[in-house]
Amino acid sequence: MHWQVKDFHSAGAVEYYSPATCSLELTNCTLRNNPNTAMKIMLGQAKTVCAWIDCDMIDVHYKKDPKFTPPDIKNMDKYKYNPRKHRHWFTKRQTNVDDKDLKKMFTNSRAIYGRVN
Repeated sequence: MHWQVKDFHSAGAVEYYSPATCSLELTNCTLRNNPNTAMKIMLGQAKTVCAWIDCDMIDVHYKKDPKFTPPDIKNMDKYKYNPRKHRHWFTKRQTNVDDKDLKKMFTNSRAIYGRVN
């Protein structure tokens, strides 16, 4: 698994980042998904990309950089998306957080966290 980043301002340029080698910092985020595609997956069709995060900016932090510090996630919620279980983004505390706006989000390994405000 890699994090896919699409830049729609640069003719849809796509880059992939390994969770093992970097952490992403996203600014001004909105959680999005395609509920129709998610429902098809929930009913047994093959998984395909049907959720994403819109954001204004992404900073890539490489773990090998001597200045790298992992994100402090202890006061953040873990955001999840698995169309086999739910047709929407969710957290431990909220069952549906589709279209939620978050000021900052961070990847930590294969998980994504957002500030609790």
